[in-house]
Amino acid sequence: MTNVSPSSSPLDWTSLPTGQHRHRFGNATLGFDAWIWRGAPGPVLLVNGATHGDEYEGPTLLRQWIDTWNPTDLRGTVILVPVLNEAAFGARQRFHPVDGENLARAFPGTGDGSSTSQLAHLFDTKVLAHATHYVDLHSGGLALELHPWVGYIVGGGTERNATQRAMAACFDSFWCWAGPFLPGRTLSAAFTRKVAAIYTECRGAGGVLPEDLAALNRGLQNLLIELGCVAGPKPTLADQPFHQSIEAEETHLQAHHPAPHAGTFEPLVELRDTVEATAKLGSVQPDDGGPSTAIYAETGGTIVLRRYEPAVQSGDALFVIVPL
Repeated sequence: MTNVSPSSSPLDWTSLPTGQHRHRFGNATLGFDAWIWRGAPGPVLLVNGATHGDEYEGPTLLRQWIDTWNPTDLRGTVILVPVLNEAAFGARQRFHPVDGENLARAFPGTGDGSSTSQLAHLFDTKVLAHATHYVDLHSGGLALELHPWVGYIVGGGTERNATQRAMAACFDSFWCWAGPFLPGRTLSAAFTRKVAAIYTECRGAGGVLPEDLAALNRGLQNLLIELGCVAGPKPTLADQPFHQSIEAEETHLQAHHPAPHAGTFEPLVELRDTVEATAKLGSVQPDDGGPSTAIYAETGGTIVLRRYEPAVQSGDALFVIVPL
């Protein structure tokens, strides 16, 4: 049986009894619902979906877990937030429909700022602050398609780096991408709070692939065993291709291969293709019918992001290439 807290009531983490609980953080117009499983003393694992409103893999998986997961002998606390950015999710938009801001650039937020800033502040101070381990489930959303990966921020010390690498290894259907600190992200807030944190990126492309859901489900099950939240034999994990970025700009997805102008994007290469530097990747046909502009590879490597939506505006990211 799930214990439901009154809407917007304070949650006393120190006296939360064992069992399953549902709690509303914030209010009806600005907030989010969390499902909390409380067991014996142990780690506190926080997992959320829909930091961006057009990313559906996380909400789909976490709602399935909420409906079916009934752990016995749970050690620690597990917190699932299927939809963090409710307004954007309801509007089927990546960003908040009221202020147009990107929640994944708003952390740690403020209590008296924009709607997005307040939401970031609420999540950071009321939930993330109580976690020991954190997973943010992302995807390419409506506009992008990705070669799925799992990633984390390096630089928090040898012990935290090792913990995050072990967490990432649990999602062994994905390749792994580690990189430097970038401000504004959920993982940035976790980094500042010294919370071991990873994120996943599923394909996106406007839908939810069964193989992505299966990979996330297996990864979360593996992670619970890795952290000692549930009992079970250590799973045999596949080796992950691994890349660590030295420069933070390499991990800034929106900074690569920008559309030179508005128009229609026409790719020539596929996701996961290996290309050489300066290879022609595609073109953008301007809206006024003028000559198209070719897009060339900034570097050699594997195509891990490709624009899925044909209509583009100036500056939209078209490709990301990583040397895997």
